[in-house]
Amino acid sequence: MSRSAARACIAMWTIASTAAAADSGPEVVVYTALRPSHWDLYLFDKAEQPPRQLTDEEAIDYNAAVSPDGRWLVFCSERGGNPDLHIIDLNDPGAPKLLLDSDAMEDAPAFSPDGKHLAFVSTRDDNADIYVVPFSPDGLQAAEMVNLTQHAAGDFNPAFSPDGKQIAFSSDRDRYKASEIYVMHSDGSAPKRLTSSANWDGSPAWSADGEFIYSYSAAPGRSQIYRMSPDGSGRQQISRDGEEALSPTITPTGRIAYAAKVDDEWQVVSVNADGTDHRIESDGQQEYWAPAFDPRGRLVCHGTRSLDDSDRFPDGLRGPFVVAAPQPVELPDRSLTVHSIRGSFPSVNAVTGQIASDQGFERVASSRLDGSDMQVLFQPDKGSAWRSTWTKDGRWLACGVGPTFARPGAHSDIWKFQSDGSEAMNLTNTPDANDAFPHFSPDGTRIAFRSGRDGNHEIYVMNSDGSQPTRLTNHEAVDTMPAFSPDGNRIAFTSRRDGDYEIYILALESNGAPGELVRVTNSPRRDTHPKFSPDGNWLVFASERGGMNDESPLIPVFNPQPYGDIFAKRLADRTVVRLTHNKWEDGTPTWGALPPD
Repeated sequence: MSRSAARACIAMWTIASTAAAADSGPEVVVYTALRPSHWDLYLFDKAEQPPRQLTDEEAIDYNAAVSPDGRWLVFCSERGGNPDLHIIDLNDPGAPKLLLDSDAMEDAPAFSPDGKHLAFVSTRDDNADIYVVPFSPDGLQAAEMVNLTQHAAGDFNPAFSPDGKQIAFSSDRDRYKASEIYVMHSDGSAPKRLTSSANWDGSPAWSADGEFIYSYSAAPGRSQIYRMSPDGSGRQQISRDGEEALSPTITPTGRIAYAAKVDDEWQVVSVNADGTDHRIESDGQQEYWAPAFDPRGRLVCHGTRSLDDSDRFPDGLRGPFVVAAPQPVELPDRSLTVHSIRGSFPSVNAVTGQIASDQGFERVASSRLDGSDMQVLFQPDKGSAWRSTWTKDGRWLACGVGPTFARPGAHSDIWKFQSDGSEAMNLTNTPDANDAFPHFSPDGTRIAFRSGRDGNHEIYVMNSDGSQPTRLTNHEAVDTMPAFSPDGNRIAFTSRRDGDYEIYILALESNGAPGELVRVTNSPRRDTHPKFSPDGNWLVFASERGGMNDESPLIPVFNPQPYGDIFAKRLADRTVVRLTHNKWEDGTPTWGALPPD
């Protein structure tokens, strides 16, 4: 199909579906957020003594930097829903104040030696770049932000040299999902690469005399701390063999402190500049990362806080069901709210407003958007239950039961059950086929799904009782993750047929046969998990197109899917809006309408 014909086809689809959500309530995008919980900031007055807890939030606080005069603590917090810079006055600690508010991510703050400027990482221009701005404890002015790197790749973790003339940083511009150490002039000019690694070199820090740059390297398969000259020569390991180590920093006495795994838990340790005299600086009562020091030698870092059982959602990253505050978003033609939860593959019940999601890929549960009224609806006797979906009338759900990320011939089936969990039935029961990713048609009479029954992952449709399974695609590449449009005349899905995971829309003929196929995304990185808006005019999906927003070894989360953020695309004019900005894994979004008030 030509590009002009594809656009004409999409325009007709848009016109045909404008009334699909006329009687619906407020629209929500709900997605799965894989990120830690209950990270707070801690201040150690003395080594190995109990610290003072500086923050106490359900949202996470991390990556602190102390001003050269020791008064101001700037850090990243997600208490507002997305990562923003906040500030605490260490002379009079109280509630943190918002320092810079934006829809983008701001992270990894670093003060200039004179304290007059602040460097940090921002996704303001849609990928991670390093910015600098005049520092004021009363607030940073977005109009004064200067993008120093202006590179399409990710640039991370800036550090000023002691004389303020250079900035060291890490970047994945040489190899995606691997970083190197660079230096540049403090105005962003003359970037120079210092390291050459097959993996991650990151988190640079300057010695007090400017003679060395310290960083970690994950090249051997385990992160170690190294030092080198500012031209990249004379590289030498500092941390102990067998010790996993990250995030070096310099103490006021010239020792090198870093986060290290001690007895399988992350602690802050320090060594002499040559790696001798290994000491533990934190208290060993919980895990800590990203050390920083004030001029008096006090340690600031972020660490975990224990959770009681009532505040845990049963998945691999324990924490509350709601991950961050809901975010209002204005699209060109509507307003909506974006919600992040720990449940996987969320689905919205348009009648009751309940959210169905998976608990650790083991069982299907439902709850309200705030996590209340949580109840397990379905748990199979054998295998995992995942990717649940409601019928439009809210009476039935379907999900896949079987292994995830499996080959076409793995045994996985589509199950259906009532909204109270009763009448569970296996619709496919195909021992040699990987049947998964079910999605109901708007009238509830059909289910689109992904199957490997013919030796390859293809898109199928069947009646909602499991009868008459019919293959819709036939391509040697992977076709997967189907979703019906609100009018039932189209199916969006993800395919690798053009060498990369992109999103396609397949039109269905009046007899249900496959019709025109249109590719609707074209990015250099993966686009996955599409779902239509309630009126069918937009798609929401997860994508890698924003790139990496931090060094991967610093992100302690399970990350099996394409690393990414959530995006929305209007089909009529190809407008793309980025809905999330952070360093974590955001995926499996859905777009629904809650019941009218």
